[in-house]
Amino acid sequence: MSIMKNKIIIVGGYCATGKSTFSRKLSRLLNIPCFNKDVIKEILGDSLSPEDNMIDKKGSNTTFLLMLHIAEQFLMSKKICILESNIKLNESELIKKLLEKYNCECLTFIFKGNLEVLFKRYTERGKNGKRHWVHITFDENSDNFKKYQLQYGLGEVEIGKTIVTDTTVFDEVNYEELYEAAKIFINNK
Repeated sequence: MSIMKNKIIIVGGYCATGKSTFSRKLSRLLNIPCFNKDVIKEILGDSLSPEDNMIDKKGSNTTFLLMLHIAEQFLMSKKICILESNIKLNESELIKKLLEKYNCECLTFIFKGNLEVLFKRYTERGKNGKRHWVHITFDENSDNFKKYQLQYGLGEVEIGKTIVTDTTVFDEVNYEELYEAAKIFINNK
């Protein structure tokens, strides 16, 4: 009888690259839970108001730590999950320590793209009222958006086996290939 290894899937990368959509579909396909950092942050934000200013100041870090705690509970129970976030380089070190603690294998998908295109996507989402108030807003100048992506190394996190994908043009991405890579990772004992 073979024992299943501890495993986790991470979906990270730049903002507005389709991480959340991909991770939710992957969750349904593999029938494993997915924890999206933005969803957790929005839930926390719903119990506060913009005037509290707590989410703006420490929300991202708090949300990440909460997501990491949830992941640890799954690893302790030998269960697989997906974590989706624009993981920063300093946060990746905490993930690596957790994976080492539980002798866990990791498959990481990193979504990147042309930062001008991603900025337009991100700002359109905000204009259409599709962004919760807890999320960062960037002025009309894309330089701040670009700086944020690069400053925190959002597209540079490599943990375990890493697959980097350019999602500048969604229709050009071979999502079936990505889903298949995840299936193989999960089913490989």
